[in-house]
Amino acid sequence: MLNDIEDAMALTERNGIWHWRKVVQGHTFARSTKTGDKKLAEQIAALWEAEAIKDVILKGTKPVLLHSVIKAFLDARKGTAGHANAQVHLRHFLALPNIRMGDLTLAQLQGVIEKRRDAGVSRNTLVVSVSYWNAVVKFAEERKWATAVKLPRMYPEKTRLRYLTAKEEAALFAAIDPKAKYPGKCTRTDKARQDNTDLLLALIHTGCRYREIARMTWAQVDLERRKLRIHRQKGGVDNTLVMSDQLEAMLSRRKAEAADEWVFPSKRRHNNNYSWLRNALERAGISGDAGKITLHTARHTFASRMLQNGMSLVEVQGLLGHKNIQSTMVYSHVETGAVAEKAARVLDGMQQAHGKGSSAPKLSVVR
Repeated sequence: MLNDIEDAMALTERNGIWHWRKVVQGHTFARSTKTGDKKLAEQIAALWEAEAIKDVILKGTKPVLLHSVIKAFLDARKGTAGHANAQVHLRHFLALPNIRMGDLTLAQLQGVIEKRRDAGVSRNTLVVSVSYWNAVVKFAEERKWATAVKLPRMYPEKTRLRYLTAKEEAALFAAIDPKAKYPGKCTRTDKARQDNTDLLLALIHTGCRYREIARMTWAQVDLERRKLRIHRQKGGVDNTLVMSDQLEAMLSRRKAEAADEWVFPSKRRHNNNYSWLRNALERAGISGDAGKITLHTARHTFASRMLQNGMSLVEVQGLLGHKNIQSTMVYSHVETGAVAEKAARVLDGMQQAHGKGSSAPKLSVVR
């Protein structure tokens, strides 16, 4: 066993800092002690060496790099419903240095979550990111790879289902109107406002998730037949939607100006749907007291309006691309209200019919 370990504790001084390097059973360990004190560096290196021997020789674990583990985790899930969603959440951890999993600190991992929180990502979305990271750690443990620490578990908070009223929608579009007069008006900002306006219109008129629209290509758009092929991002069912008049007009304009395959090239790589929306909501005077508003609110708005205008939950399930009806059931209270209104209209219609010469007694509605 001892022959599998380099005899000397390799400490090298570079720019006044001592660096440690050790090979254990063919696995190289290398870390900076972050100190110029050699005696302290030797003590730190001794601890690291003991940990390396314990992991590799006694536990039989294999040191692995962060990016390799995440890639293996995603590869193992190809073809499953959650693969696309896992990619979305784990790409933020791929922004960390590609170091050994065992060298990652809790502070580095929490930094990923804090950065996203500061960008305006909702708590419930962060809950999913944390669960995916912890799943990666478990995946590595099952393969006897030296792993990183898990993030403390987060619990989702119950949120109110928020959707835009017609008045709020009009105010929001007015707040991002590229033709309006506003401080700092210029060609560049006008273009950004036009992109935001078009994106918001597409979301409200399709009920799609942000990424489903932001990453849509012109190959998915059939202007002649007025149809959109939607590739679902969270394991849902791909489906085809028919364009509204406004949506068709907007996409026709963008197609005439298109320079590449992307419908929204400025949105494809950057998830920038937080700052501009927050500012627009403030300018529009739309309060978050009734519930936080994000671009996902457009999806809730679409679903709620379909139900309020007579569609069933099953029909809305198909439009939203939900694989299971349980996902659509969050809107059940909206359907209940719509059904109650339809029932009242039926009774009112019968009342009117009886009032036109019918010999049947008039209906009395119990209130």
